[in-house]
Amino acid sequence: MKRISILASLTKSYSTICDIGCDHAYVLIEALKHYGVKYAYAIDINKEPLERARLNATKANLADKVSFFLSDGLRDCDIDFDLAIISGMGGILIKKILANSFAKFKGKDLLLSPQGDADVLRWFLYLNGYKIKLETAIEENNKYYEIILAIPGKENLDSLSITFGPRLLENRNEIFLKHWAKLLNIKEKAYKLSRDIKLKEEIFKIKYVVEDKMEKELYFKSNYYTKLLIDENKRDLVIIFPGGGYNHTSPREAENIALKFNALGLNALVFHYRETLDTYETLFNSIADAINNFVAKHDIANIYLNGYSAGGHLALELANHQDLYKLPQIKGLILCYPVVSAAKKAIHQGSFDNLLGGNKQLEERYSEEKEVNKTTPPVFLWHTCTDQSVPVLNSISLMEALTSHQINFESHIFPMGGHGLGLATKETARDENDIIPYVAVWFDMVSKWLGIRN
Repeated sequence: MKRISILASLTKSYSTICDIGCDHAYVLIEALKHYGVKYAYAIDINKEPLERARLNATKANLADKVSFFLSDGLRDCDIDFDLAIISGMGGILIKKILANSFAKFKGKDLLLSPQGDADVLRWFLYLNGYKIKLETAIEENNKYYEIILAIPGKENLDSLSITFGPRLLENRNEIFLKHWAKLLNIKEKAYKLSRDIKLKEEIFKIKYVVEDKMEKELYFKSNYYTKLLIDENKRDLVIIFPGGGYNHTSPREAENIALKFNALGLNALVFHYRETLDTYETLFNSIADAINNFVAKHDIANIYLNGYSAGGHLALELANHQDLYKLPQIKGLILCYPVVSAAKKAIHQGSFDNLLGGNKQLEERYSEEKEVNKTTPPVFLWHTCTDQSVPVLNSISLMEALTSHQINFESHIFPMGGHGLGLATKETARDENDIIPYVAVWFDMVSKWLGIRN
């Protein structure tokens, strides 16, 4: 009953609530009796639990304060409420219930308790304009549960926050750590038997959280980079610049990518470089200073820059002008659907406007295909022909420039796929259209380009 009590206690600032998948209506009854809720709706897809809920409400002398609906989520309900409660089912099913009638949930607070797949649910909330106000982890009858209170709003969640929960990561309570330590032990044993690289990625991710080893380093104002360091041994370093149109940094192209490089044996830094929207000069110089300061304190073999969309433009700018930014030698560039060119047919205008403040006179200077020179490092590059946001002409113009300067490169132009695919797998997908197996091979290609064989 612990979970029911916590769920009920979180209704205290609401007047009208609805419980979807209400089962026995225990949460509604406790909320009405003890937490000031004035009216409630009990909703279930099956008749039997709905009748149990009606009976329990009658026994509690609350039948006049509850309405009962036989419905699949809110599909067959037209009701007004302040808070929706959905608990006792998997995160994928909760996501489906929300998605099927999202217009009816929009703008309402959501109290959710998924039994598994909480990351799927958090990703859905993030993409649909919700931020997580509260999270808690509890154990009941030897089972692990998470409770999430989500409210309309925006927050920039990275992939770790999606997986583990932003508030849970902040609080790291004993039950949360015990749960993930147990999973870590299971996965480490499985890895010894299988040597599956996917398991290795998951182990790194959980280990960083359980051991509290993933550090965020502020480098300028609120801008920061995340350190995903395997150890202090001399290793190659990959520096990741997520996309986001120079307006924000996408969590789909961040720590989740770094973990894959960790599994290949590389250390990684992930730059969250648009927490503050600084001028282009400040942006580039502050990142270069941060890289130089980090390199001065660590024993590093080779440095690679990995950029996505606008982050690809950023990586190119630094690599094309290593002397200007006083950077150590860049061994190679890994560019994924990069913003490159200010040419009329290729330009992603939003990225250039956000970077340059609308200064058209500067666009040619930051058209990076024109900045390629003999010191530009070798490039691994991929794009899709059907990218509607950043046209494939960006990559084509870069290939032409690299060819004319005799810079070694490997390129893959995939026939289908939209923009911002990330890994093109479930891990980074916004929806099913972003899961494209024949594009997802790009990371294996990168590992071979780096000289690593999985």
